[in-house]
Amino acid sequence: MVFLRMSFLGPEIFPFLIAAGLVLFLLFLELLLLTTGLSSGAPSADLGDMPDLDVELTGMSAPELAAELDVPVDLAAEIEIGLAEAELPDAPGEMVSTPTTGGLPDFLGLRKQPLTIWLAIFLALFAGTGLMLQSGMMAIFGQMLPRLIAVPLALIPALALTRTIAGALARLIPRDETAAISERSLGRRRGIVTVGTARRGSPAQVRITDGYGNTHYAMLEPLSDKDEIPQGAEVLVLRPRGGELRLVQLG
Repeated sequence: MVFLRMSFLGPEIFPFLIAAGLVLFLLFLELLLLTTGLSSGAPSADLGDMPDLDVELTGMSAPELAAELDVPVDLAAEIEIGLAEAELPDAPGEMVSTPTTGGLPDFLGLRKQPLTIWLAIFLALFAGTGLMLQSGMMAIFGQMLPRLIAVPLALIPALALTRTIAGALARLIPRDETAAISERSLGRRRGIVTVGTARRGSPAQVRITDGYGNTHYAMLEPLSDKDEIPQGAEVLVLRPRGGELRLVQLG
């Protein structure tokens, strides 16, 4: 067998073995998140699950928001500004930018799946493509390609296939796994950014626990255009008038 004659510690296939190991790690991590929720150590504040609560926040002053949401006044002032900006109508004749279309992330299919799933797909394809490439080279020519050549040759088809598979999965499995009433219940909840950095036009994965103790994962953006919320940050989830959940960093 050609595969048996390949040196699995050789530098020619080492990048692909690392990718395969990362796939196993990501699968284990995803399973751990799904089964345990990986509590952040601080209980999520139970602020109620009445539908459309966040719509009532519009028009409140900073002191009122601070008392209502149990946050500092300076943070409440930022929330007040963010809610007011969310209420502003688009200027007549202006094209409304759509952050979910265009750009490298969309070309690669990054926004069609959570980042961990996209990475698992890409790394699995990269590892498989690279190992098959080196196996074929060994069978035909008796030697493998140098990794500086093999890695780019495996990278291009892996990215193309990842984009195709991510798009197919997005059509089969809707990203919004929570019903509308459950999504509304996540307003005023606290959560943790688990994957990525949240910025406008580039959502991050957030873990939120509802009032019934159920853990939800959602791809969300900050309330303010200028905010960037890093992985691991504690956030407050708000739902301005218009329906989309937004994040405000706490602390």
